[in-house]
Amino acid sequence: MADYAGAAFIPVDKHDIYPAIDPANANISGQVVVVTGASKGIGRAIAVAMAQGGASGLVLLARSSLDATKAECLAAQHPGQALQVLALQLDIVDSAQVAAAAKQVEETFGRVDVVVNDAGYLEQYNFLADGETDEWWRAFEVNVRGTYLVTRALLPLLVRCGGARTIVNVTSAAAFGFLPRYSAYAVSKLAQLRLAEFIDAEYSDKGVIAFSVHPGVIWTEMNTRLPPEFQAAPIFIDKPQLTAGTILWLVKERREWLSGRFVDCRWDVEALLAKKQEIVDEDKLKVKLAI
Repeated sequence: MADYAGAAFIPVDKHDIYPAIDPANANISGQVVVVTGASKGIGRAIAVAMAQGGASGLVLLARSSLDATKAECLAAQHPGQALQVLALQLDIVDSAQVAAAAKQVEETFGRVDVVVNDAGYLEQYNFLADGETDEWWRAFEVNVRGTYLVTRALLPLLVRCGGARTIVNVTSAAAFGFLPRYSAYAVSKLAQLRLAEFIDAEYSDKGVIAFSVHPGVIWTEMNTRLPPEFQAAPIFIDKPQLTAGTILWLVKERREWLSGRFVDCRWDVEALLAKKQEIVDEDKLKVKLAI
């Protein structure tokens, strides 16, 4: 990973769960967590980690069946814990479906503490002018519109209940560099970064904090859209549990100093903490124009 994506800031040497981010060391009892894209891959791992970390309520959102994720979350909960799981199949780009889901969340739990926007889309590999317009725009529909709609629908409840008030956007280090023939994915992931910054700027006075995370280089079903030579490359060495554990670490206590900033899940979180003063004093880990 090139220096512009943060490889020189903190070594990207974590690839799986490790003690500092182990869900066994977390306690988010009483909190209700919403996870989009929860039916498979990284989203499913995030939901399971939240259950392991003691969440009292889980809201699972995805277009495909959530039965397996729900069962795994219930099996992962602490012994004696009364975890309640609300699984809703919907398309996050449909504003009416998202609004209805937000209403159901409020009726079921009466609160939301954490929102993890994980659902994502990777367009077909193609030059900018050669691919289908609707296919290119679909990345923006899911990655930007979907993230916006879910965040917008849940923000009032998030603020009103006065809990953790945390939003996490699962973005990509691709936002900082170039993935030729994947322009929609890279640009839409940059938009997710900026959206987290705007959430911080507009809602920090109401106690809301927001992060953007790069999950690592993880093999998921979405990667079947990559060209064969990319799929065969020995780069998919990170585990979804790394992402899940890092996000749980981010939300298990309030970290206002990191709000609006970018975190690479492959960074050692203790090394990240050691750079806290530098990050705050020099306002690092945000999107800026270098001149």
